[in-house]
Amino acid sequence: MTFLSVNNVFKRYPSQESHALENISLQLKKGEVLAIVGENGSGKTTLLRLINGMEDADKGEIVFNNDRVSGPSSNLVPGHQQIKMLFQEFNLFPKHTIKENIGYNLRSYKENVQEEKISELIKLCRLEGMENKLPAELSGGQQQRVALAKAIADDPLLLLMDEPFSNLDLFLRDEIKKKVVQRIKEEGNSAILVTHDVKDALALGDRIGVLRNGNMLQLDTPKNVYEKPADEYVAYLFGKVNILKANDFFKSFPFPENKKLTSFKNESKVCIRPEHVLICKEEKSQCKGKVKNVMYLGDSFELEIQLKNIIIRANTRKKKINTGDDIFLRVSPGRIHLMK
Repeated sequence: MTFLSVNNVFKRYPSQESHALENISLQLKKGEVLAIVGENGSGKTTLLRLINGMEDADKGEIVFNNDRVSGPSSNLVPGHQQIKMLFQEFNLFPKHTIKENIGYNLRSYKENVQEEKISELIKLCRLEGMENKLPAELSGGQQQRVALAKAIADDPLLLLMDEPFSNLDLFLRDEIKKKVVQRIKEEGNSAILVTHDVKDALALGDRIGVLRNGNMLQLDTPKNVYEKPADEYVAYLFGKVNILKANDFFKSFPFPENKKLTSFKNESKVCIRPEHVLICKEEKSQCKGKVKNVMYLGDSFELEIQLKNIIIRANTRKKKINTGDDIFLRVSPGRIHLMK
């Protein structure tokens, strides 16, 4: 069942010549986590503010839980009661303790329920021992954890998160983000996560939306966004990739048995991730190349390989490969993505 529906939404600010958002449409199911990625100025935060009713759309409509979301021009107090937004600015009450900040959205609950939820959230966000401190006494990462606990305290039906893990200490980040998303799903609620970290988007999102200059370039599963990007921008955004002219690629990697791959148009490009270029024995190979460069990546090596008419990158865990070595390669047809 569609829980949130954004339909053909446009937004342009008076100081801008172009739209902050242009004809954006998306649907969100109950219990789903959607990750939105894009560079600064792509429209990510504007989209969250429109969904939360903090801004008015110029065109289009937003429907949440069967109710139309309206902005400040229609509401004296902007925002939607069943939607919570975690801002980058944290918005903590400076004269209230951490415990009081977290408990603010629990005021309507019985006292024993408040205490139980606050204790649970303090543990979830690793804030033990800080309950009676003021926000100014905490680091930026600690304040972000408090803001996160405050936002999820009363389990909103929809949680909008704008870069919610950006200030967290590295050793806490993975633990907390997994627990927060797990809690949201366990409660049967939904979330939209805006992030610059594509690894977070791939790991946490049920689907990923890619915004650029106010346009939604792709809205798809993490696997499809990574392996079948809509264009070169999306491909490079999610990591290292080989993008080659199709004619050149298929001269090095022949697939005479696969009609789908050999019926490409001349203007097509091949997109393939380095980890999908396999090093193999000569009898199983499709082509032979010479290693031009070897880069150590910690858990693997990245090879730059010169073939007859192209240079291709491949990832491997094999340690005994050196610059100048001859090497044999193959690519599975299922790993090849054609795009214009």
